[in-house]
Formats: sequence, C-alpha cells, structure tokens
Amino acid sequence: MKRSLKYFVFLLITGIYAQVALAANISGNWEAAIMGHQVKAVAEQNGKNIKGVAYLYDPIGHKSTWHFKGMISGDNIQAAHHSGHRFTGKIVSSGKMSGILETSNGFRIPLDIYSAR
Repeated sequence: MKRSLKYFVFLLITGIYAQVALAANISGNWEAAIMGHQVKAVAEQNGKNIKGVAYLYDPIGHKSTWHFKGMISGDNIQAAHHSGHRFTGKIVSSGKMSGILETSNGFRIPLDIYSAR
C-alpha cells in the first residue's frame, strides 16, 4: 500500500511539473474568419500575460486595428479590447484556440483561431 501511494504521489508531481514545463506559448501570428471578415493577429506572451494587435479586414479590404491584452492560465485564455470586446476560450491543440468572442453590445460569436506560423 505504501509503495503504491508513493508511486501515485510521484506520478502526480511529475505530471504537474510536466504541465508547467509544457505550458502553452501563444506568441506569434494567428488567423481567423468571422462573419465574412478575415482576422490576422500578432500575439506576444510574457509569462501569463498576453498582448497583441489584431487586424480585421472586411470583405472589400478595409482594415481596422484592435489592440488587446489578456491572460493565459494552462489552456484557458482571456483577452480583451478596451472598448469591451473580449475573447474567452481554450487552446485545443498546439495550433488552435476555440472560444467565444463577446462584443461590447452582448453578441456572443463562436470563434476558432489558427496559428499562422
């Protein structure tokens, strides 16, 4: 019994350290499509803090710029623009995030974001 308990504790501690060592880093280029618009973003991660800029291209090519800040914890990510738009989601693989974009007026839009690395 003692041996199996020690083995379990060893595996638990090893698993925790492995998760910390393999923590996601989302720094880089990302792309998405939303309601006919193309989104290209550049994210920078410093520990748990993230910041970046997203460029939104409408169907006729006009570009708008959105700066964002947020946090990442494990595979959970939150980012927001000062106007009140925010993204809450998860990293589902090394090159994909999925979540909900909530606009400042309350619209909730499912969004998949892909690495452009």
